[in-house]
Parts: sequence; structure tokens; C-alpha cells
Amino acid sequence: MKNKNLIVAALFVNACFLLSCGDSNDTAAKSGMDSSMDHKMQNDSMNAGGMHMDNIMMQLMNNTMTKVNSMKMSGDFDLDFANMMIMHHQAAIDMSGEEIAKGTDEQIKTMAQNIVTAQEKEIQQLQQFINNYKVPAEKNINGAMHNKLNEAMKTMMDKMNNMQMTGNSDKDFVRMMIAHHESAVKMAEDEISYGKQSEMKKMAQKMSTDQSKEIANFKAWLSNQ
Repeated sequence: MKNKNLIVAALFVNACFLLSCGDSNDTAAKSGMDSSMDHKMQNDSMNAGGMHMDNIMMQLMNNTMTKVNSMKMSGDFDLDFANMMIMHHQAAIDMSGEEIAKGTDEQIKTMAQNIVTAQEKEIQQLQQFINNYKVPAEKNINGAMHNKLNEAMKTMMDKMNNMQMTGNSDKDFVRMMIAHHESAVKMAEDEISYGKQSEMKKMAQKMSTDQSKEIANFKAWLSNQ
């Protein structure tokens, strides 16, 4: 009887040991899984945050295109250029605001701030021209000529829509801004070619020069990434 009791006690101790090991392994496995899941969720959150910012930038550009498409052309190239460039500049300012708020590269954030400062000033100049400008009674309306402004905007949006976003706010801002500036340069060159007002042609030349330099700086930055 005594031997039987000893056997039962031994079996009980062994069972407790096995249960303890099982619980320990389960806890370790659960802890590892939880850690892995937390890491994955953190990465997903970071990527989602980056892509969300990119989506906001695309929304800003799509909003600009909606305004451009609803804009009624006057038939005067200088006036139409001024009105369209205000919308174009505002999109750059809005995108730059997103980069300033969410970017991490100080060089690009500084460039974004410079864009805001320069283009807010130019918007004021463009608006002043519009307010003071009297459209000539006789306009040389050329549909093909005026379509060049819309074509530059459409080419810009096509480039942006075909971009593969990286989720890196600085890189995506730079790539989008290159396409944005290229369209501004094209519109400015068209104003120089087809515009009649010296004030607008002078502004267009400055825009072309300044934004061409910024395009070169953006491309140089990208090449080092």
C-alpha cells in the first residue's frame, strides 16, 4: 500500500512539472507572437502614415485640376495665364505645407518653405495684375494656343498619377514637385511666347528661371538618396 501511495505521488509531481513546462512554452510563444505582431502593426502604421500624406498631396493636386477644368478661358492669354498660375502656385504651397509638417529631411523642408514664401508673393503679384488689367476689346483668340496651358497641367497630372509612391514623405514630395515645376516652366515659356503684356512676360521669365533651378536641386538631392 505504501509503495502504491509513493507511485501515485510521483505521478502527480510529474504531471505538475509537465503542465508547468507547457504553460511556460505557451507563454513564451505568445510573448514572441505578440512582439512580432506589435512590430508588424508599428511598421504598417508608419507606412500607412506615409502613404496617407502622399494621398493628401494627390488630393490637393486633383482639387487643383478640378478648378482648372472648370475655369472659363477669357481668350486673353495673359489673363488666362495669370488665373491658372494662381491655382498652380496654390497647389505647390499646399503640398509644401504638408512636407513642412510631415517631412524629416531639413534640406527639403527648407526648400518647401522657400517655395511657400516665393509663390505666396507671386500670387499677390498675379492677383494685382488681374485686378488692374483691362482686357482689350479685340482679342486674338487662338484655341490651340490657349490649350497649351491646359496641356501642361494635364501632362503634370499624368506624370504624378503614374508615380509609384514610396511612403517616404521627402522623396515623394520631391518627385511630385519636380513634375509640378516642369509644368510651371512650360506654362511660363508659353506665356513668354504668346503673351502680350510685358509685366506678365517678365514674371514668367523669372518663374522659369527660379523653378528650373529648383528642379535641378531636387534632382541632385534625389540622386544622392
